[in-house]
Amino acid sequence: MPHITVEYSRNMGAVMDVSKLVYDMHDKLAALGIDKNRIKTRAVVCNSAAIGERGSRGHMLHATLLLLAGRDNATKKKYGDALHGLMQTSVVGLVDNCSVTLEIRDMDPDNYYM
Repeated sequence: MPHITVEYSRNMGAVMDVSKLVYDMHDKLAALGIDKNRIKTRAVVCNSAAIGERGSRGHMLHATLLLLAGRDNATKKKYGDALHGLMQTSVVGLVDNCSVTLEIRDMDPDNYYM
């Protein structure tokens, strides 16, 4: 059930293989103990984005990890550190000053339908 959504500025698609990042993040989360069959990972291009002082010339990757509520903060930190580290590594040497961020959110199981 975990969802990873990667949002990226359109110009990132010109300098990196976003599909590879999606699959790598999917595998990374599975390697941390989550059943791979339950993970859904996707990327969404942001055709219009302004990033910091560079505005439309800026580069960004942002991921949101959605989890059903119940995991402790140490577990969420383990997931976040691994995924954010992978994202940061993926842009090394490609662009200067790429904004790489990740947010983890809990979902209310009463409001999630499977």
